[in-house]
Amino acid sequence: MTNGGDGVGDGVGQARADADRLAANKELVADFCETFYNAKDFARAATLLADDFHNHHHGAGIGPARTVDSFREQVSDRFPGFSLEIRRAVAEGDLVWTYGLVRFDEGAPVAATVDIWRVADGKLAEKWDVGQAVTEETDPGTLM
Repeated sequence: MTNGGDGVGDGVGQARADADRLAANKELVADFCETFYNAKDFARAATLLADDFHNHHHGAGIGPARTVDSFREQVSDRFPGFSLEIRRAVAEGDLVWTYGLVRFDEGAPVAATVDIWRVADGKLAEKWDVGQAVTEETDPGTLM
């Protein structure tokens, strides 16, 4: 079906394609977070990372192998109950922001974290993060 040259049909198709790409980027991030941080299936999680994945977290390094090794050394070996619950995700362009709650062990207090992920060619290419402790007086249910 033609749109008569007014360009409206093309814009709708492009908007739909953009929305699909943003949804796919958010799904990729959610899949990685569940696989890596919660299931600790590091082999599968590594397949979601670009070969030159750059995690800007101090000491995390570059590449899937270094990302896995540094997380094991710094977190999962020391805190086997570590988990991440994503509460919000926003996508724009090639970036996905997630707001989540980190728990180092079951029953431990939570910390709030914001992670910014860059997606390239259907894989995670970069990650930046910031975190903040949540006081024991704070009800996690009131957090975003």
